[in-house]
Amino acid sequence: MNWLELSFHTTHEAFDLVSNIFIEAGSKGVLVEDSNTLTEAHEDHFGEIYRLNPDDYPTTGVVIKGYLAVTSDIENQLEFVRTQLLNLKLDHYDHNKLEIKMLDEEDWANSWKKHYNPIEITKTLVIKPCWLEPTTDPSVVEIMLDPGMAFGSGTHETTQLCLELIEKYVNSQQVVVDVGTGSGILAIAASKLGAKSVYAVDLDAMAVIRAKENIEMNHCQNILVEKNNLIDGVGALGQQPTLMVANILAPIIINMLSDVEKVLPVGKTFICSGIVDHEKDAVVQALNAHHFTVTEVKEKNGWVAIVAIYNGCK
Repeated sequence: MNWLELSFHTTHEAFDLVSNIFIEAGSKGVLVEDSNTLTEAHEDHFGEIYRLNPDDYPTTGVVIKGYLAVTSDIENQLEFVRTQLLNLKLDHYDHNKLEIKMLDEEDWANSWKKHYNPIEITKTLVIKPCWLEPTTDPSVVEIMLDPGMAFGSGTHETTQLCLELIEKYVNSQQVVVDVGTGSGILAIAASKLGAKSVYAVDLDAMAVIRAKENIEMNHCQNILVEKNNLIDGVGALGQQPTLMVANILAPIIINMLSDVEKVLPVGKTFICSGIVDHEKDAVVQALNAHHFTVTEVKEKNGWVAIVAIYNGCK
């Protein structure tokens, strides 16, 4: 089968929007070439050697790549992508310039793999592509993923911020709920970091399939993943969550807070990310209006993650 590689240069702030367009068109995930990568420090902590070629990265913003199988519906898929990109209307970027390249099956597989190295989230938590050998170091919690198959491969700041916070807040007594699980990376992290049980939901049936594959790859026995919404899913779970995580877009976080109130017990923790820095105040205000107290804010390269405690209606 042949594949089309869609390549689009945009801003860091538009990462989620463009990624969602590619995924809605049929791409099973996105690859990101980030201009910040060349200026970040890369440690050799796990014996991996980082040799980055500046020609592989843009000088500003990000290049987002998606992959579509060439089928009888390909023209409709491309028209959808072009229309949605034109509707973004972001400054300083030519959103008419969507680059399209034909790949065969072997080229497609290698296009994913050549850009992925292990990602050290903390000294004891690392994300590793599934084609590399797992670590033998018992002090390292390692998440093995197929990075190309669903949103949430560990390369983006929003995912990294969530992983850092999960490592900080998870414990062996917690029932964790991962809303919009994508690749399942946050659910897997919670499980491997010692959560009692994990419930992951996503409205995208393909994301659920990929999450299940990644969960099986990581041998996590205490994760239940379903295609469902938050209210119906948790309502049927039979357990109250003690830690909830949502790595999605800020407007969706704001709109879902009334549902979070209904299922998260008083005194329990809500971690939300996918928030651009200029959206932070709006999310904090919405959290306060829904009886949450913000206890921690983490920021990285213009992205924000927020930790809040639910106080209950007064």
